[in-house]
Amino acid sequence: MENILKFSHMLGLSIWLGSMVMWAMFAPKLYKIDPTKNTTNTLRKTFSTLSWSSYSLSLLSGLGIFLVIDNNMSTWGTELLVLIFAGIVIGLHSFASKLSSALRGMLNGVMLLSALVVVYLATINI
Repeated sequence: MENILKFSHMLGLSIWLGSMVMWAMFAPKLYKIDPTKNTTNTLRKTFSTLSWSSYSLSLLSGLGIFLVIDNNMSTWGTELLVLIFAGIVIGLHSFASKLSSALRGMLNGVMLLSALVVVYLATINI
C-alpha cells in the first residue's frame, strides 16, 4: 500500500509541476499570437483541469502516506503543509482575477518555488 501511495504521489507531483511549467512557457506566446484569446482560454481550462486533478491526487496520496507511514524522522507532514500552502496560492492566483500584474507575477514565483520545495521534500522521503 505504501509503494502505491508513494507512486501516486510522485506521479501527481510530476504532472502538477510539469503542467505549471508548460503553461508558464506557453501562455505568454499564446497571448501574442491569439488576439481573440479563444484558443488560449480553451487551453487554460485544459491545463487548469489537468493541474487541479494532479494536485488533488498528490494531496490525497500525501495525506495517505502521512497517515500510513510510522516514521518519526520523515518530513511528510512538512511536505503536506507546503503542498496545502501551494494549493492556496494557486487557488488565489487562479480565482482572484482582479489582482495586479505585479501581484500575479509574484504569486507565479511563489507557486513555482513551493512546488519545487514539495517535490524536493517528497523525493528525500522516497
